Amino acid sequence: MKKSKNSERTRFVAARRNSDGTLSEFKDENGNVYDYEQALEAVEQGMIENALPFTGRDGARHIRGVNDGDKSTNLRNLKEF
Repeated sequence: MKKSKNSERTRFVAARRNSDGTLSEFKDENGNVYDYEQALEAVEQGMIENALPFTGRDGARHIRGVNDGDKSTNLRNLKEF
């Protein structure tokens, strides 16, 4: 899912998991579906307001929810789609 940097920011509202339980796809509030790499790119470009990029202990880039104390912003708590 490619978007221009000029588009409005959106939020992830749902997620899909792999068989091992890791997040693999995200759906935004506009119904757009992102695979993990597309989602990471959108997050790194500042297009997603409820997620942040980070570098894990494994040295790879990952996505996490905004740590604001609200459990609903935790990406693991997103509804399944």
